[in-house]
Amino acid sequence: MLCIGHRGGAGLRPENTLEAFRHAVERGCDGAELDIQLTRDGKVVVLHDFTLNPDICRDASGGWLQRASPPVCELTLGELQQFNVGRAKPDSNYAAAHPLVKWSDSARIPTLAQVIDVARAAPRSFQLFVELKTSFLDRNLSATPIALAEAALQVLQEYGYLEHTTLVSFDWPGLLHAKRASAVECWFTTLPHRWSSDGPARPGAIPPPVFTALCSSTWEGTSSWAAGYGTLDCGGWILKMIAEAGGQGWFADYRDLTTETVTHARALGLKIGAWTVNDLDGMRAVQALEPDVICTDRPDLLLAAIKDD
Repeated sequence: MLCIGHRGGAGLRPENTLEAFRHAVERGCDGAELDIQLTRDGKVVVLHDFTLNPDICRDASGGWLQRASPPVCELTLGELQQFNVGRAKPDSNYAAAHPLVKWSDSARIPTLAQVIDVARAAPRSFQLFVELKTSFLDRNLSATPIALAEAALQVLQEYGYLEHTTLVSFDWPGLLHAKRASAVECWFTTLPHRWSSDGPARPGAIPPPVFTALCSSTWEGTSSWAAGYGTLDCGGWILKMIAEAGGQGWFADYRDLTTETVTHARALGLKIGAWTVNDLDGMRAVQALEPDVICTDRPDLLLAAIKDD
């Protein structure tokens, strides 16, 4: 089982920064998860949100952003690297949710190539779980899935890191294109099943509008996110959809991993990854199901739990 630092280990270092990825290597993680997007000038950058987050972004003068920025896909690499992303805005919700982070005032938005350089310098094999971050609800907010997949593959091939990379995404067309164009491993990410469960309601079980829209388009066989692999074609089971699409793995909300779902995924030949487990009780519960990967903001806790076992 691999310990993967989510966004490099966002509970300990500024998310998706070189500082976070270096710390994940130093901490002894088996790899790191990161989000990538495509800039207006065709560069692959590491950033989660489709627009700059005012809670963690300061401009060239050191001032906190006062409003949402244009989408990342409308900005150049040079423009993006003017921003400091190494410290949370005091008194923000983000700062309150990340009390242990060692902030860095030198952190800038890195490129995928820079992260690969960090991974290649690790003393042992370091797996990158690279999320193709594209918007399946509003295509104007990001590059297209195919454009991002092609750009990412070019960087990974140029830097010789394809064999040490797993592509993941909620937006399946990019993964399908990557599979056709290369031998890269692809794990298909799913939205939380608790929003569609027929069983007893769990906390957060009321589906948000985004999920309702996705379900509707999937049932009609017109979903853009599933690239035509609608539930009507696959017996109504999303794991079968992944297998039918040729995915090598299922990257799931950790609360969706049960003895039943894990058994089903294994029977379909799928590897299993859990995101994002940040407390010891959750880690131990997921460990008992023996997934291939656990992704966490707190790799310090997970590595200690693995060592204890």
